[in-house]
Amino acid sequence: MTETNWQPVADALGHLYAGATAEQHAIADELMFPLAPGTPTPVAAALLRAHLAKPLRLREHPPIDEPEYDYLTRVADETNLQVPVLEKIGSRDLLNAWLEVAWARRTVHHLEHLRPEVGDVAITVRRRKPEEDRYGQISSISLNGQLNFRGGLGRRAWPHTVKRLAKVSDADHGELLTRAREEVAAEGRRPERVTNRELALLDNWKIPRRSSLADCRALQEALDSATEERPMQIVLENHPALLANVITGNHGVWVRPQVRLGDQYVSDFLIASQTSAGLRWHLVELECPTARLTNVGNQRESPTLRHAIEQIQDWREWLKTNLLAAREKLPGITLDSRGLIILGREDGMDSAREIRDRRSANDRIEIRTYDWLLRAARRADSMAWGLLDEETGDLDQEW
Repeated sequence: MTETNWQPVADALGHLYAGATAEQHAIADELMFPLAPGTPTPVAAALLRAHLAKPLRLREHPPIDEPEYDYLTRVADETNLQVPVLEKIGSRDLLNAWLEVAWARRTVHHLEHLRPEVGDVAITVRRRKPEEDRYGQISSISLNGQLNFRGGLGRRAWPHTVKRLAKVSDADHGELLTRAREEVAAEGRRPERVTNRELALLDNWKIPRRSSLADCRALQEALDSATEERPMQIVLENHPALLANVITGNHGVWVRPQVRLGDQYVSDFLIASQTSAGLRWHLVELECPTARLTNVGNQRESPTLRHAIEQIQDWREWLKTNLLAAREKLPGITLDSRGLIILGREDGMDSAREIRDRRSANDRIEIRTYDWLLRAARRADSMAWGLLDEETGDLDQEW
């Protein structure tokens, strides 16, 4: 169990060293075994066990050595806890009881100093790289006092290891939160392996079939008359199977239109497809069907194409700093999700072959025309893979 408020955790831990319980005192009185005033609860339990060890034939605990005792005194000294000398402790059971008390006191001391709240960012020392700081956004507090961080994967820290706690109201909280989210993204393992519960978030956008003749005719009619991007957005929103069948998804394909990414960006479409390798996302940017891919004079990227590329790069930058928030509605999405730009018509004088190949290899951004999209739709029933995957070999290493 966990708490979202540090005070109940501190109160519960404080009871461990506040003194023996009434029940323990009652047992000690029956045994005529006096407990000194203020004896901590775990210590009282260990003393009672030691007193009953022989008559109840309890397991005997081995004696302790000096390094164990030295560690106890180091932890106890942090909160001025007085512990018995080595000779009076004697058994490891009693030492462990005193260590439990020392840890509880230290944890409470630091909880009261930090006063941690959900949303705060804790800066700690990285275990395997002590020269580097580690950042974590607090999601809850365990009953033993550990601070749990967003992102799972065992991300947590003891309060005494926190070098600094950035409160939500601090000026640099946003910057530190970004670093914490980047760490989660970097530490994530196989994010494409999503659960059925996560997939259920996409139910409204699942595409149940391949593209049909009606889909193809609707796309052709839009192409015949469109002079701007908007008609293409509308026809693809009404016929999402046109986009779905360009990606391999033998366990399902989902097409989400107009996905808002924070306050700055809105993607034209996001496509998710599931295979035995997991869930993959594609970032889709549409442009005008009458636009050129290259400049007439120098065959370099046209302003329209450069704008489309920058859009996808902007979306990836947003994902880089907001990946956890994005995965709440886009499960399994990654920073390197492949981009797909659709613009213009096929033209022998405007093929942009070198540009396509370079952007595909260097930036994982595929550039295609609306004629290509129509051709993919017409071939849908005869393809085992989506046309984009067939052309790029994107699944070669996964199947």
